[in-house]
Amino acid sequence: MQKNHQCEWLLFFYSIPATPVNNRVKIWRKLVKTGAVQLKGGVYILPYREELHEALQWMLAELPGLKGEGLLVRTDSIEPLSHQEIIALFNEQRLPQYQEIAAKIDEFAGRIRNLRKGGKDRKSTTLFRQYEKILNEFQAVQLRDFFQSEPGLELAARINETRRQLEELASAENVQKNGISAVLPGGRTVSDFSGLTWLTRSRPFVDRMACAWLIKRFIDSQAAFSFKDEAELQGLDSGREVSFDVRNGDFTHVDDLCTFEVMIKVFGFVDKKLANLAAIVHDIDIKDGKFAAPEAQGIEMILKGIRGKALSDGETLEQGMAIFEALYLSLGAKV
Repeated sequence: MQKNHQCEWLLFFYSIPATPVNNRVKIWRKLVKTGAVQLKGGVYILPYREELHEALQWMLAELPGLKGEGLLVRTDSIEPLSHQEIIALFNEQRLPQYQEIAAKIDEFAGRIRNLRKGGKDRKSTTLFRQYEKILNEFQAVQLRDFFQSEPGLELAARINETRRQLEELASAENVQKNGISAVLPGGRTVSDFSGLTWLTRSRPFVDRMACAWLIKRFIDSQAAFSFKDEAELQGLDSGREVSFDVRNGDFTHVDDLCTFEVMIKVFGFVDKKLANLAAIVHDIDIKDGKFAAPEAQGIEMILKGIRGKALSDGETLEQGMAIFEALYLSLGAKV
């Protein structure tokens, strides 16, 4: 949350003729989408952010074409309201939206409990799709929760816990269906992967780059990586280290699956974009033409260019991960 002395506010004043009503609704919807709070009449307030300032400037420029007029003011005080009173207005506006999402999470948690008890009404893949819809709804509200309200923080924790439960559920299903174990040496499960050091071979390429990206984005954003020769990857500290994309590693190739594909299955990730990405990684790494991914050749050339630079293993991995992040964002929508 911003400190009081750092807060600045944007005041948006506007008026539009009562008819046609569509013009008024058009501006109102745009203001609602930004997260603006209505102070009174045609006066709306937002905290100063560069992107919000720009959005309001565009709205201001649009008003003459709607036969309206407006004014945009940037200020550090709005008397007689205090900063905390203004912040409370924003938090109050988000509260009913969070409550609606919390009710959906309550219902969703009941479905997970039913499946864990052996219920057969749904598969985890179906639940993941429903979870993604709830998550997207939450993130849309969170973008407008400018001051990180307590209800938002509490709901974020509940949503993260729900994700963890879903991953465990999907992992158990994968064990039954595919014979791929979701348990690491030492009895660790998917809920124990935070704070580990992930070990792999030197000179990382496509499979290791993709796996490292998957780990940082979906498993542990603070994950650390270390590089060793395969001969050195013996006698690991099983409590704090895990190996990937090495022979006899904790995560490695299984049958015709590359390590990236194995990790997606083990963790139970259900995401169309990940499936598309896995096809590209598979075709580059396994080279069997299984998916005939049209992007594979171009991505392989880019990754070869990265590995050809005079970079450390860590720098090479980071640049490769950046490519996979950009590729993931460019792929089709989640299901």
